Amino acid sequence: MKDAPDLELLRLFELLHRERHLTRAAARAGLSQPAMSRALVRMRALFDDALFVRTPRGMTPTPRADALAPEVEALLERARALVTKARFEPSTLRRTFAIATSDLVEQHLVAGVVLALARQAPSVDVAFRPLVGDAREQLESGIDLVVGTKPTMPVGGIQQFLFDDTFLCAVRTGHPRVKKRLTLELFVELSHVQIAPRGLPGGPVDDALAALGLARRVAVRTHSFLVAPLLTARSDLVLTAPSRVLAPLAGRLGLRTFPPPLEVPGFRIHQAWHPRLAEDAAHRWFRKLVADVAKTAMTTTATER
Repeated sequence: MKDAPDLELLRLFELLHRERHLTRAAARAGLSQPAMSRALVRMRALFDDALFVRTPRGMTPTPRADALAPEVEALLERARALVTKARFEPSTLRRTFAIATSDLVEQHLVAGVVLALARQAPSVDVAFRPLVGDAREQLESGIDLVVGTKPTMPVGGIQQFLFDDTFLCAVRTGHPRVKKRLTLELFVELSHVQIAPRGLPGGPVDDALAALGLARRVAVRTHSFLVAPLLTARSDLVLTAPSRVLAPLAGRLGLRTFPPPLEVPGFRIHQAWHPRLAEDAAHRWFRKLVADVAKTAMTTTATER
């Protein structure tokens, strides 16, 4: 049984059939004439036919060569298509992208992502899922993007910065003890609602207090960035939360906001994806869409403060 021909040999066959001249075909292929002659010997042995016969008009193909030519051309076209990047059209894409994140980020992204998809890729769906456990495992299990703070980013994932944020304090309008200012002394005396996405005590506020030798009472701890402002609006609890959470909700819920009475470091939000998706055209388009939406949301929230 004869070996299948390599693609380079078929390419030389195509050139020779087109040029009907050994020297011209060699020049088109970037070969010397002796090298082209050796390739012709290999072609003849492979197909068990003379293929091209020397005549005064050049190299005339045999009937066998003429029969092979369209098949060889079609095969080479398919081979070229394999290594040619297809033009990506979001408008025709059918795919579901999954994003693992917290409701802090979700409230900034959902509306913008949905509207952008409706304009650019109406057949693309998006599924938001909670960011739980090991983010690396979520990427390994098929999540397209993990979006969260730097400490939640998976080891080995490719990361991109989306936006940063700082903290604000909030109490309900008419709070019996908070008047024009929220002092550090009063801050420590009052009871607090804490947002703990992973359900664990502690965090940036408690770390900042501990550095001053102080502590606060957390009366309620919730994982939800949306429940905490609602509870604050209906109680005398103090909430310290990301500015981008409180700024859009303060007016609607009747909350008064204050800068924290102590220095609390801000944080940065990143998105991360598995390296296997780095060159996927659809995924590259989608993560850019998410980054653009985050940038727009960041600008909009800044004007609402």
